[in-house]
Amino acid sequence: MRWVMLCLTLLFLTSCDRVQDRSNRSTIRLEEKIVTLLELNTYEHVYRDLVYFGEERSFLFIRTMERATLFSVDIRVRAGVDLSDGVTLRPDRSSPGRIAVAIPRSKILMVDADESTLREYMIRERGGRIGLLEMSGQLEAVKARTAADAVRRGILTRADANARALVTSLLSMAGFDDVIYDQSTPGGER
Repeated sequence: MRWVMLCLTLLFLTSCDRVQDRSNRSTIRLEEKIVTLLELNTYEHVYRDLVYFGEERSFLFIRTMERATLFSVDIRVRAGVDLSDGVTLRPDRSSPGRIAVAIPRSKILMVDADESTLREYMIRERGGRIGLLEMSGQLEAVKARTAADAVRRGILTRADANARALVTSLLSMAGFDDVIYDQSTPGGER
């Protein structure tokens, strides 16, 4: 995560012109450079969840198929700011080192089940094998439940704080000493 932040910072610094005269700063150009980053992945939760899949069929009270499995899987929930929703920079004319910034609110950017971490604890396959495609419905339900849990635990609040800290450090490297965040967001309310 730190490596990604360092790369984004270096990318921003190499693409940003340092201007010594504060009155000649081009905030429009600075906005465009920030938006070129597209997404700031600012916080990630990793969950391990147990998933049960079971199916059975019978004909005339005789079981013809009984398939069941219990497995664990790691689920990654990544939150951050989608900068393509818009970034607004407004320099303060009375104080050349001050700038007002409006960035979109954080949102869930990715929920992914890592199949390489899949570990089976129990499997019963009478009447046919269980494939990963058959369990995908269960995995999708687990992903939705995990994303909702991450939101309840405050992943969006942490992602907002990390995004503001990153944008503040980028703007301070561009010469702005005082960065003020607007309450309004260019991408709309959460």
